Amino acid sequence: MSRASGFAAAFAFALLVASAPAGADVMIAIGHGSFDPAKVKIEKGASVIFHNVQEMPGGHTVVADDGSWKSPPLALDGKFTKRFEQSGTVGFHIEQHPQVKGEIVVE
Repeated sequence: MSRASGFAAAFAFALLVASAPAGADVMIAIGHGSFDPAKVKIEKGASVIFHNVQEMPGGHTVVADDGSWKSPPLALDGKFTKRFEQSGTVGFHIEQHPQVKGEIVVE
């Protein structure tokens, strides 16, 4: 499978999972210049799975804007799961690309 088709498959999977029923976990694909989707809504107790779909020397690291959590560096196809137990809005970004931002709304 080529990288382009792999990214397309991850994109399609992320869209499918992001629109999952209430209470379900959600997957966010990480690229060099984007999160896909960049904004998700989940219920308390659900998890967000961050999936790195593009190669980056040293990996991609996802960081909460408030510094409350941080993933390890994720190599190509690496995943990091974060469970959210409190309601609110959580901003996050890619440490290596700080202009790439996302948002999780926990209801």
